[in-house]
Amino acid sequence: MTVIAALTPQLAAKHEAMFALERELVKMPTVDLPIEHDFCEGVYARTMTIPAGVILTSAIHSGECFFVIRSGSIMVTTDDGPKLLHAGHMSMTPAGTKRAGYAMTDTVVTTFHANPQNEQTPEKLWDMLTVPQPDPRLPHHDLKELPDA
Repeated sequence: MTVIAALTPQLAAKHEAMFALERELVKMPTVDLPIEHDFCEGVYARTMTIPAGVILTSAIHSGECFFVIRSGSIMVTTDDGPKLLHAGHMSMTPAGTKRAGYAMTDTVVTTFHANPQNEQTPEKLWDMLTVPQPDPRLPHHDLKELPDA
């Protein structure tokens, strides 16, 4: 399994359009997106409820996970361009993926992650399962200053 621990210049360049979108989104009113955390032996499920009309971006995933649309419809960026996904859709998210989405309707999305240590602290799980990235509230950073990994 591929695991990405740091934001490399190559990964940052791949996601620069997403970082630019985030720099614009932080200028807009925010919306509370409820998160539910569920666990079973070796698996962490993270569920987000997204109201219709919300634009959002994901974190950069450090490892692969499953992505399931439980209800609603959402337009999501993919390597093959934008796709309209509906309830019942399931796909695998590869390590290094970062997505943007627009909820066409109220939408519920769940990601399923390997959790071999059975960690149950949401903040620790976030650190384990995502790659640190630039704060969108700060000015654009020179990507050449990022360390190679």
